[in-house]
Amino acid sequence: MAPDPIIFQTAWIAVRESPRGFQYLERQGKDSVAVFLLRRAGAAWEVLVRHQHLCIDNREEQGQFRLFPCPVTGGMEPGEAPEAAAMRETYEETGYQIAVTPLGKYIVGTQTNETCYLYYADVTNIEPIEAPLDGTFLESIAHNQWHAFEDLSGFEYGACQLGYYKLKAHLFP
Repeated sequence: MAPDPIIFQTAWIAVRESPRGFQYLERQGKDSVAVFLLRRAGAAWEVLVRHQHLCIDNREEQGQFRLFPCPVTGGMEPGEAPEAAAMRETYEETGYQIAVTPLGKYIVGTQTNETCYLYYADVTNIEPIEAPLDGTFLESIAHNQWHAFEDLSGFEYGACQLGYYKLKAHLFP
């Protein structure tokens, strides 16, 4: 089956139109990953949250872009397996070199054909090295911070909430 025709394109995205006239976004690499890093803090779990800029909100707070709480996220390179992308993005953004466990996947939205693959890893007693990052400005202003696991349920970013419920079912059956 031939791909839907492109009606607009840049180096990073394409807007396609389905046979029924529905227009949707496809980004380079198309799919993405979200990784939740967990560690034990006594009897409780903590989750590493990546506070980063999101393109949907360019407000500034005290002269700086507003940062949103997210899991470790990133796009998959063409031909890259989701698990490999999850491990690569985790290393690039946190310095943790780990194996990941799948949590499922979800469709990002109705105007995109992107699938986001969810993963998690227990990094209790693992020390990261310095994260290499990708050299972009937006990645340089992001930062990682440990939060109580329950905080995920209240964050605005949908992947956090989906991850919270999937992880909660897995960790506390």
